[in-house]
Amino acid sequence: MQYDTLYRHNQALFPDGLETLPTALHALNAAVEDCRRAGKSLAADAAILLLIRNLADVANRDAPSVTCLRERCRLDREAVIAGPALLAIAGNDIAVDGPAKRTFHYQARRALAHLLAAIGLNPDDARINTVIHGDRDEGTSELRHADIAIRVVPRGLVPGLELSFHRCRDGQDAGKVYRAPIAELLDAAAFSRRLAGTIGPVGTIRLAAAA
Repeated sequence: MQYDTLYRHNQALFPDGLETLPTALHALNAAVEDCRRAGKSLAADAAILLLIRNLADVANRDAPSVTCLRERCRLDREAVIAGPALLAIAGNDIAVDGPAKRTFHYQARRALAHLLAAIGLNPDDARINTVIHGDRDEGTSELRHADIAIRVVPRGLVPGLELSFHRCRDGQDAGKVYRAPIAELLDAAAFSRRLAGTIGPVGTIRLAAAA
């Protein structure tokens, strides 16, 4: 059912109360929903365009220079990379939390790639992917090498042990499955010690305990 309302038009024509970022942004978001409900084009709707300009004006009013903002954004980005959300998300129910699910598995795949190289195996010899069966499935990210498979899930069968691994033969599952704290996904030295004490040599590299 499509129908239009006056809300976004009124706010676009009389934006006196939209003088802070939260209020201006809220008005724009609400207007987008109104526009979609009316079946109107966002790119051509006059109220949407006016509210975007109002938001830009409010944002520019007291904002630092673009150069300063870009530097702050770069530093914030580096902070996210240095302290990934992987550990904060792990252990929580994210079955219906799409952003948390995407973030977890994106960071899990990156961490698996870094871990593979850090323990001395060639990343070109491995396959890393994520499998999610349906909207309510939390998903699994897996690294599969000819000699080892490592899986990461948001919540493990045992709380705190979201990382599992086992030996493979020619890429096929073989041997006992071992579990480890997900923190070891980001700690190559700790994971190397665990490998040395469980499955031992992998590939042409002997995973000796880290000094």
